[in-house]
Amino acid sequence: MHHAVKTRILPVLAGAAVVVAGLNVASYAANGHPLTLGAKNTESRTTTVATSGKGAALSLQSSRKSPSLAVSSSALVARLNADQVDGKHATDLQTQATTWTIPAGTQLSYTLNGLTPGTYLATLDVALADTTSSQCELDRNGTASATFFGANRDGAFSVVSGSGLLTTAAGDTVQLQCDATEVVGNPSSSVTLVRLDHVTTGTLTADTP
Repeated sequence: MHHAVKTRILPVLAGAAVVVAGLNVASYAANGHPLTLGAKNTESRTTTVATSGKGAALSLQSSRKSPSLAVSSSALVARLNADQVDGKHATDLQTQATTWTIPAGTQLSYTLNGLTPGTYLATLDVALADTTSSQCELDRNGTASATFFGANRDGAFSVVSGSGLLTTAAGDTVQLQCDATEVVGNPSSSVTLVRLDHVTTGTLTADTP
């Protein structure tokens, strides 16, 4: 009876040892062992994946909602190029500015062509032949969106200068309108619109005198 029990126990223990060893390899592979998928792998030296073909040496695929790669260090990875940042190309991250030069003459109304929809910081510098104060405005579909005023300079001309926000939508017509007799040629006159990706509205607190 004792011999029969012993005969049964030994195979069971051997099988358990194999299972435990297998589980240990499946959950942890290190230092020269083959990589184990779905488990933690630890190595004391760099692992290199090389290919002699034309394709990529490594392809990482994941679901659309999961990243294909995760890293634990913020150190710069040399020669790692990215086509987009947060879904935007390099040209989308550049400052988008458009400048229109206002010619000298009696024409005081212009349509700003080539403006795409968005929010802009408008900067205006227009020299006008007016001995008193004058004004210019940027109209959106015939309604003033930003108004600028200028004082007379040395009794010869006035300069309307300033900045403001202008928001346009698809199909809008943006015009520059000035109240004066003519635009002088010196100094030169221009209006510049800089595209703003995001505008946050701040709050004010009145200070007690």
